[in-house]
Order: sequence, then structure tokens, then C-alpha cells
Amino acid sequence: MNPKRWSSRVILGVSLLVTGAAWAETAPAPAPDAGGAAAPDPAAEAEAFLKTWEESGKPLCEKNEPGCAAAGQALVRAAAAFEAAHKRDKAIAVRKMILDPKNRLEYTEYGKDTAFLLAANLQSIGEYAEAASYYESAARKFPKMDQAPAALMDAVALRAGLKDQKAAVEDVELFVKNYGAKQPETSAKLAVAVADFLVGEEKWADARTWLGKWTAAVDKAGSLQERIHAHTLLGRSLEKLDDKKGAAKEYEIVRAAWKDPEASVKQLAAMGGSDQEQMRRLARSLTDVGEALFFFAEQKRAEVDAIRYPEYKGPASRDEVMKHINTKVVDWVKKKRPAIEEVEKAYAQVLALQPLPPPRWVVASASRVGMLWGKFVAEFRAAPIPKEWRGNGPVLGTTITYEELRRAYYEKLDEASEPQKLQAKKSFKVCVDYSAKYQYFDQYARTCSVWLAKNYPKEHVLVEELVPRHAGGSFMLQPSPVAKAAPTR
Repeated sequence: MNPKRWSSRVILGVSLLVTGAAWAETAPAPAPDAGGAAAPDPAAEAEAFLKTWEESGKPLCEKNEPGCAAAGQALVRAAAAFEAAHKRDKAIAVRKMILDPKNRLEYTEYGKDTAFLLAANLQSIGEYAEAASYYESAARKFPKMDQAPAALMDAVALRAGLKDQKAAVEDVELFVKNYGAKQPETSAKLAVAVADFLVGEEKWADARTWLGKWTAAVDKAGSLQERIHAHTLLGRSLEKLDDKKGAAKEYEIVRAAWKDPEASVKQLAAMGGSDQEQMRRLARSLTDVGEALFFFAEQKRAEVDAIRYPEYKGPASRDEVMKHINTKVVDWVKKKRPAIEEVEKAYAQVLALQPLPPPRWVVASASRVGMLWGKFVAEFRAAPIPKEWRGNGPVLGTTITYEELRRAYYEKLDEASEPQKLQAKKSFKVCVDYSAKYQYFDQYARTCSVWLAKNYPKEHVLVEELVPRHAGGSFMLQPSPVAKAAPTR
């Protein structure tokens, strides 16, 4: 038979098959006809297309004969039919055949589309590493395709989830190189996403370097949400690297960004999206601002902690002990109480954050205030007693015992410190109430529960919670256990 005539017949046959099975790609399966005949089986259709490819199309493409590209349409239809039959693993296998260089189809228009579609298929079944590779390959080979920018964005997310820092960074840099001029806001978002990953992995130095490189671009082109988050991440990294001055500078930028809460909320809302997306955006920004306010309150707390209780080093006589209490201890109380009150105001800014305070930092702030007052009470009660009061039995020349004397002494101390203890109770109560309301549990929340249960056991019972370990902003993607196990879906 004449080769050209043979090729023409192959092309014609494939075209007829393609036209006849177009429903597999564009329409739902037809219903049974009036006579009750069953609808066509998409899996059987797919197998028919594969048979056509094996018998006619594959030999044509292997020899690089004319008509190869048209013959490859059989694979496109086979993949679509397998997907319609819920056999995604077979659809994936067929799409890999389209991209196999031996078949010379990867640079056809449908081959280009298949490169991106295959990556999405792999992602949908949990094959994240392979999906990322296909996204990256497709974006590099076909950078002008409409799908290419989104493919790189997906690749960045997958690489971060797989903890592949090097690949994630390369993907962001490729995106900026190819699309940064036209999509600067998206470039900023990807840069912040990598920073989020680095901070989540506690790679503080890498995060500082990365943000040092990208923060100016984020400030220039990023949304309010991304700008706030970038400076929050940089502030946290600098704090962890013991650069308190640098951290304060970054957190001040965050705090200033929320100077007018109403205007900031409107700016976030103007970004659009569903109600759920807008709520997530607002929640993240409020959490970042809460972190900044908490940082500055913590700086003030450090100043309060520096006001140490005056240790008694004199003789164990009643007169000397009482002199110490009436001078140095009283002076310490007069200095420390107002200092704690000032710090409490700083933490209260977190609770007053508008339009809603972030649960994480409300819990942390209330816990810190409670600990300040609780520590103050504990230190106050630690006032020394004279050596002669440490005995047992009746006190010489009186009708009371040493045990009664000590008890009366401590009762007086407790009575004097009761207002501060109630302040601690109030703060710890706010802490556990917010923790319960928002179902947010961490070490700060546990501190509050433990203190209340210990000091007010009749009112508060400690309930042990089985709390999963918080992973912060970092996450690990795991391949689906059924990705390769089951032949059908």
C-alpha cells in the first residue's frame, strides 16, 4: 500500500474516532435511548482509542511520519475517557505517553495543555513531588502558556510543603523573572510565602536574608496583608536572632499599619474574594498586629522583671527582719506595683485590638499579666521571718504557739497581697475563657489553668487536654496512600 495513502487512512480513522467520542472531553455521558439501551462505556471507549493509537498512531509517530500530531489525538481522547470512567491512574498513564519524547507529541498544542493537566492530576492524588516537577517543567518549556504563572505558584506551594527550600526559591525567582513585571503583587505574595515557610521551619537566618532581599519589593507592590505579614516574619526572625532593636523596628511598622483599624479593614476587604477568604485575610493580619503589640508589651515586662525582690541578708532577729520588711520590701512594693500596672496596659492593647482581638495573643497576653501579678504575690509572701519564729511549741511569756505566730504572720501577708492575687485571678480567667471560646490551647493557656486550679481549686478544676502539637506556619505534605494502590477511582 502507498505510504501516503496509508497515512491518510490512519488520519481519517483517528479523526472519525475523535469526532465520534467528543462527549468524553466536552459533554456528560448520554442517557439510555428510548429502547432502554445502555449508555456507552467511557472505559471501553478509552481502550478503543488506545488500541487505535498502538496499531496506527504510535508507529507513525516513532518514524516521525506526517500525520503524527493528528494521530496523537487518540491519546487525548483516551485520557479524557479514562477520567470520565473515574480511572484517573490510567488517565495519568496515557497523558505521560503524550509527553514521552519518543512519541513526538509534547510540543503540539494539546501536548502543551497536557503538561499542565498532568501536573494537576498528580497533585489531586497526593503525588506532590512529581506534580511539582511537572509544574516546573511545563512552566519552563512553555512560559507563554496562560497556565504557566499559576503552575509556578502551585509549584512554590508544593515545594514549601515538601520542605524543599532550594526548589521553592528557584521557582519564585523564575516567576519573578518571567512575570514579575506584569504581576508584581503575585511576586510579592510568593516571596512572603517562602518567608513563611522559612520561619515555620525556624530557619531564622535564612528568613532574615530572604526578607532582607524581598521586603522592599513587597512594600512596593504587595497588598496590605502581605506587607504586614512580611514585616511580622522579619521581626520574629530578628527577635529569635537576638536583634531586639531590629525586631522593634519591624514590629513598629506592623503596629503603624493598623493605626486606623477601620481604614485597614476596608483596604483588606477591597481585595475581594469570598466571605471566607476575606475573614481569613483579616484574621491573619489581626494576628500579626497582635504579635507586634505583644512584642512591645514583652519589652516592658522585661523591665518589670528587673525589679527584683530585695533579698534579706542580715541577722535573723525580729527587729532586723521587720526593719527590712518596713523599708526595702515596702519600697520594692511601691516601685513594682505601678510598674506592673503599666505593663498590664501594654498587654491590654492586644485585647482592645479592633475589630476583633486575635485569640492567640489574647490568651498569651492575659497569661502574662496573670503571671506578673501571681509572681508579685509569691514574692511578697516570701518575706523572711525571724529565726526565733521558726521553733515549735508555746512562745515564751505568751499564750500562743510558734505555729500560730507563723500562721498569723503569713495570713497578714496574704491579706496584704489579696488585691494583687485577685488581679492575677482576673487575668488568668480571661485567658482560660478565651481559650475555651476559640478552642485555642497552648502553653500559655495551660499556665492559666494550672494556676487557677492550684489557687482556687473549688472554682476551677484542671482538665488535661490532649492537644496536638502546633506546627506553626509550616506543613508537611504526605503522598496519598491510594495514589498507586488502586487501579480505579
